[in-house]
Amino acid sequence: MFKKILVPLDGSEHARKIVGWATGLAGALKAEIILLSVIDPEEIEILEATTRGLRDDVESRSASGTGVRTRVRAPAEVIEDALEQAEKDLRVEAQKIRAAGVKATVSVGAGSPAEVIVSDAHRLGADLIAMATRRESALARGVLGSVTDRVLHSTSTPILTMYPGEIHESGDYGASSQPPTHVIVPLDGSTLSESAVRPAMEIAKAAGADIVFTETVRLPFFGVGVAGIEYGAGDFAGDYTVDTQKEEVTEYLEEFITAAKAEGVAARLSVRVGSPSQQIVEEAAEVEGSIIVMGSHGSGGLKRWVVGSVADKVIRSARRPVLVIPPKTG
Repeated sequence: MFKKILVPLDGSEHARKIVGWATGLAGALKAEIILLSVIDPEEIEILEATTRGLRDDVESRSASGTGVRTRVRAPAEVIEDALEQAEKDLRVEAQKIRAAGVKATVSVGAGSPAEVIVSDAHRLGADLIAMATRRESALARGVLGSVTDRVLHSTSTPILTMYPGEIHESGDYGASSQPPTHVIVPLDGSTLSESAVRPAMEIAKAAGADIVFTETVRLPFFGVGVAGIEYGAGDFAGDYTVDTQKEEVTEYLEEFITAAKAEGVAARLSVRVGSPSQQIVEEAAEVEGSIIVMGSHGSGGLKRWVVGSVADKVIRSARRPVLVIPPKTG
């Protein structure tokens, strides 16, 4: 299913650390890694503007014979040089990936990083984007967003997010990159959540990993209504007890267990109670080498940016890689 993995890098150690993990996944899937570096012209223009006064002073002293004459480079030249250097850096990383037995190519581009990543994923035929994510406050992520956030919210290509602080990386991709050993698939009965099942199965089979199908039963909660604080039954219709809900969820998940075992994949189910995002994160935290594979409901506009979906919350707080399968478009 995943044959080309696009890995955007920005030259930082933070972003580079995900390459080893992505290489391990690519090796298991027999996929190709495409390393991408994007030069943002706006950053070049900002640099050019902040150094203009210094350049003017140099030019003035040069004209009066009191200084050394220097040639001022145009922004286009700076961008061209930056692209050339970025390509050289990517080739060094690509050689390490090839040494680990995985095919690797490089690509560079100029423009808004998120826009270039999304467009190049389509242009290069990538079926997975792997990106680093930084832990920021909910407000910063919701209002300002990071490049990873913007890509996640604007692409129909599956995206794998990883927090580099939780990933061991030794610089030797052959030694530090290991495929996942534990695939977690959160389900909620919806078609969108079930869209993650097939990709998760392919990863589990390729990596020789086991798979866990999990669903969270939400407890009844207090909420604010017309009459003030009211007691509600959460997302479940009818007067169901938690035990009744757990029985129904277990029956639902057992169908996926049966299908997985029929394909030779070791599988089990996990029924949890509480906040879905918190329970998903805790399930993944219990076993090293876990990856979370989940569908995204793709809520748009202000609600998704400020409030966030379950997938957003899991990405922000999980100490494990999270593969998000967006809803199909078109």
